[in-house]
Amino acid sequence: MVRTVASFMFLAISSLALARPITIEGVWQGTLGSKDIVACFNEVSGYSWSSYYYLDYLTPIQLTTSDEEPYWSEYEDTGFWELGTPNNETLLGTWRHPTTSKTLPIKLNYIDGREDTEACSRDSFNQRLETYPKVEISELMTFSPERQYRELSFAGRATVQLTGPDPAIDKINQMLKLDKSEEVIQDYFDQRREFLGRFGLPVTDSHDVGIEYWDEHVISIGHYFWAAGTGRNGMWNETKTWSAKTGEEVDLWQWIGSNEDSKKLDPKLKAYLLKGYHDCAPDHYYRTRDVFEVRLNKDGGLQIYEDAYGDGCERFFSVTFEELLPFLSPEAKEIMGLGSDVKG
Repeated sequence: MVRTVASFMFLAISSLALARPITIEGVWQGTLGSKDIVACFNEVSGYSWSSYYYLDYLTPIQLTTSDEEPYWSEYEDTGFWELGTPNNETLLGTWRHPTTSKTLPIKLNYIDGREDTEACSRDSFNQRLETYPKVEISELMTFSPERQYRELSFAGRATVQLTGPDPAIDKINQMLKLDKSEEVIQDYFDQRREFLGRFGLPVTDSHDVGIEYWDEHVISIGHYFWAAGTGRNGMWNETKTWSAKTGEEVDLWQWIGSNEDSKKLDPKLKAYLLKGYHDCAPDHYYRTRDVFEVRLNKDGGLQIYEDAYGDGCERFFSVTFEELLPFLSPEAKEIMGLGSDVKG
């Protein structure tokens, strides 16, 4: 590994490598080589996540160290910092390239936050970074002939903008409109600060969006979320479906005689789906929950499935409208233009 190689290099060339890193806290400003920077050091016992950024490139770069390391490592080991003891609120050190002998001097002056255990969340570090977020707009993409869309994102939020012949497009686009309120912006910056103060990185929740189904009958949009700093339990999704003719929201659970609150299948539909089905994990705990999700299948019909938990045994059914016809509500048949002669 690069870090291992660099560690041996430091032992050979630096007397600082023989000691543990100096305890440094607070927000500092100065230079790395000829570049102006701002750095922050969170006060953490045993392991420290800190950060810095260049004034001409306002993107924080994580710095980490521990009691076992004689230096601070930049994120992805792009460089290593050796720092001396602060003297009269001035801090001197050396930046080293991970694989070559290139070095640059570091000189920092103390700003504030020495008593703050999460100095990287302070105004003095963040104010330059918190410019008004940009609305990111993708190129126009094609979902199907005559139906196109763009993906939009703003302050950690995502949505789509639809273009097509369907009567309710404008109404649905209004409901999909990005929320650019001051509250959304503040929440975005607050979360960045929280993770800078904890880990030296401006992490925010992940939010992706995609079109799951779109024809002359309905439009179905999926939102996929992953809470920052979490694993599997921090992931969830939600799907909203509207009539392409009226713009009224459609409840797919009601189509099959149930409701989203319970996520339980109608007994007759469940019996139909499970007839002849081989369950490879009948005793798994999520079988006792018996909870399903429902979404439209892009090829027609519905997908009825359990969330995946990694063993590959979640139950998944792709059912055509022809197969579902005996179980569908009158509303579903009307919206989808279904009759007794339906074939898909």
